[in-house]
Amino acid sequence: MSLIFSYVKYSEASFPMTGQYTALLLITSVIWVLLWFGYRQNKINDEIKKKEKEERINAKVKRRKKLESLYPSNKKTV
Repeated sequence: MSLIFSYVKYSEASFPMTGQYTALLLITSVIWVLLWFGYRQNKINDEIKKKEKEERINAKVKRRKKLESLYPSNKKTV
């Protein structure tokens, strides 16, 4: 296996970090950081919406129970 890659010199096998590659790496890193911030903010917003939805549902249930206690249904068992 080593004979296949033996013709490649060490200097040719190294990856030169030129200005373009540095800029590409920087831009890619910035994009990943922005995506991570967006994901984090979206997760926070989802949690807030979930809490608000649960509060609305609980308030609706409390109102319904309060109305039911004010006007009990007259169920006659035969």
